[in-house]
Amino acid sequence: MIRITQFAVLLAAAAVLCACKPKSEESAAAEPAAGETPAASDAAPALALLDACKIKMTLPETHEWDTKWNPAHIQTAGENPSGVRSAHWGDAAEQKTALEMRTAIPFDLVCGNDEDVKPSIKFDITAFDSSPADVPLQPGTYRIARKASPAKNKPGEFIVGFMGFGESMFQATSGTLKLDRFDMKGAAGSFVIDGNEILMGSRPMHIEGTFDMPCRKGMLQSGCQSTAAEQPN
Repeated sequence: MIRITQFAVLLAAAAVLCACKPKSEESAAAEPAAGETPAASDAAPALALLDACKIKMTLPETHEWDTKWNPAHIQTAGENPSGVRSAHWGDAAEQKTALEMRTAIPFDLVCGNDEDVKPSIKFDITAFDSSPADVPLQPGTYRIARKASPAKNKPGEFIVGFMGFGESMFQATSGTLKLDRFDMKGAAGSFVIDGNEILMGSRPMHIEGTFDMPCRKGMLQSGCQSTAAEQPN
């Protein structure tokens, strides 16, 4: 009987000690240890996708697409490839290097949907053979011409470097690129492209649409003043 009574007393004392545990110790136990990764639910939410290009095709088939611009710093190949690039968005040192190396492309527009979404479309309107002086940082309207390779296109003339629809490839023969806004935060405008299928067929193509996207501050575009894109840690 004495041993049972003593055991009961010990249990009661232990309970009192637990109840009297300092709050500082409880808080320390609840906090993650140094270097421990917070739970996924505590991480900052991913930035939302932004509208990028609105594309309407009437030839060789009738389709419409609304593509997205991904602000994430790390991009996944084939997902939301739409974007804009320009040598104008580099800082002074980047622009100087690009001019010296003859890689200063004044404007480049990519519109495309996720490659897993069918039918897929992707095209690249660019001015490989022009300098920033030929396509200044301001609104303007430019001709889209057939690619002159291996010769060069005229200064201020755009081409479609790549055009894919589904499993087929096309080449642009004519069109127009209009830049309604072209500043240190991004670009917006419209396009019309006519072309024809190559390699596997000869179907005609006609697409038109609009775009509105921010620039992405980063390598070779350190002068971009948009804050829409996620920045590296």
